[in-house]
Amino acid sequence: MRTGVSGKAGSALAGGIMRRVSVSTYIAVSFLAAAAAARLWAADEPHNNWPGEQGQTWASIAKLPDWRGAWGLDADSFRRGVQIATSPDPNNPYHAPLTPAFEAKRLANGAANGGHGPATGTINNSANCIPNGMPGLMQAPFAFEFVMAPGMVYVLPENNSVRRIYTDGRPHPDDPDPSFNGHSIGHWEGSVLVVDTVAISKRAEYFMGLKTSGHAHVIERMFKKDAKTFEIDTTVEDPLAFTRPFVYTKTYQFSSHGMMEYVCAENNRDNNGTLDLTPPE
Repeated sequence: MRTGVSGKAGSALAGGIMRRVSVSTYIAVSFLAAAAAARLWAADEPHNNWPGEQGQTWASIAKLPDWRGAWGLDADSFRRGVQIATSPDPNNPYHAPLTPAFEAKRLANGAANGGHGPATGTINNSANCIPNGMPGLMQAPFAFEFVMAPGMVYVLPENNSVRRIYTDGRPHPDDPDPSFNGHSIGHWEGSVLVVDTVAISKRAEYFMGLKTSGHAHVIERMFKKDAKTFEIDTTVEDPLAFTRPFVYTKTYQFSSHGMMEYVCAENNRDNNGTLDLTPPE
């Protein structure tokens, strides 16, 4: 004999149960969402224990160095970067201390044919409208802006590949997702911003034509040398790519022209091996 509730009574009971389940589920989900939001908000609270001004508030930022304006890589810094990438001479003073495996990659690409690259052209990210990534991005021949906000410094290059440097005291994530520009945290030591970057994609470039191993660790010391000069001292660590830390300095000059629009694909004439020589309108 089957027993149970049927008809309108059964429907009413089922409806009541569903409403209670729905309400209970809603409460549980809302509680979890609130807890997650609380954790996120807590992560955004200033908790930087470094001494001195760290830019946690707008008032604190006002006491930090004034980096406003556009800063372009100077000609000498760019020339040294080209030599690092393309010189076939291992004794050139700007030679990177590469491991044999990565030196072979460099010699087969940028430094091939006496430094002119392969007959088909040097393979590099910029030529294919792919982000340079770190640390190659900061060696590119265009201008940069440095924008400060509470707990953050934004690096805005003309190619729109934005870097975010967290200065709120947070550590790197335990298991960060690799990206072209990596995950950057920083702190101020007086007038110098010290930046630590990890989780850099192996598709990013150390310099023109040489991709990273996926294990790069980049340390930068950024500072305004004078009213017209900005410098970044860089140390790149990666035992797979370098026999010792790769240390160099890049200099940027204040640009009175400001930032200019740069859209790589706008004039990319080489499309899947087909060169478009149609004159621009």
